[in-house]
Amino acid sequence: MLIEVETTPRLGDTLVPLIFMSDGRHLSNFAGGKIECPAYMTIGNLSSKICQMTSTQTVVMVTLLPIPIKNSNIPQKQLDEQWQTNREVLNEVLRQVLLRLTIERNPNAESGYYTVLCADGNLRHCKRVLAASLADYPGYRDLHHLERHVCFWCECPKNELGDYVPSDMEDPQRDHNLYRMLSDANTKAADAELSSRHVHGGFNVFQHIPCIVCDLPKPDLLHTMQIGMLDHLQKWILHCMKTHERLDKYNAIWLSVPAYHDLTPQNKSSEEIPQWNGKEME
Repeated sequence: MLIEVETTPRLGDTLVPLIFMSDGRHLSNFAGGKIECPAYMTIGNLSSKICQMTSTQTVVMVTLLPIPIKNSNIPQKQLDEQWQTNREVLNEVLRQVLLRLTIERNPNAESGYYTVLCADGNLRHCKRVLAASLADYPGYRDLHHLERHVCFWCECPKNELGDYVPSDMEDPQRDHNLYRMLSDANTKAADAELSSRHVHGGFNVFQHIPCIVCDLPKPDLLHTMQIGMLDHLQKWILHCMKTHERLDKYNAIWLSVPAYHDLTPQNKSSEEIPQWNGKEME
């Protein structure tokens, strides 16, 4: 696991890799649909035996991320201003949570270190680092101030998402240091440059952390896949089978699969299903 650290650890120091997790949780359909978005934290170098014990409470909730109210039937200008306010509130909450992980203006040899009494009774000189961050695509999009339907790894145009690009023609990766400097400049030219890269202006706490959060390891298969990837892959497979005259055989096998536990038998071919739910995706 590669972790960018501001200062080189010394002999005897202990790295404390922090893993953050966040996701929206649906609560009710009444009163406009209520959700909450808790953020959790755990330590990455705990043994699996300890993590699997519920009594050890190895994962703790650190905050509830603010959920903006739903606005409808208001002018677009007012709606944009409300979204900007929502982003500012969210980043202020995250700034309070991640304050000790951000880049310090005047770092010294002891920046980010602290002494802690460990469970074995020994005092250790520890350094906090952000090791991983788990979120779905909408979560990364909002946390990084990106517009909708854009890649959070590179600056690929919206109309080219999913297209094959040769290695020598790949779009540049997102430079969050550049975004931070453009946001700090707060000029019309800087705002126009951010807009051309599909990035919202304003303070973003993840641009002040000494790593690219979306590039950190994600120990979860679900959060390594962007939205729409399965749909794109399925369409590609169906097109490939149709080209090689294998689609009829595939559908015959698909329709012959019997019921098993909570899986119901299908009465439509795979390309006739208008929308896939969780059970069908299994």
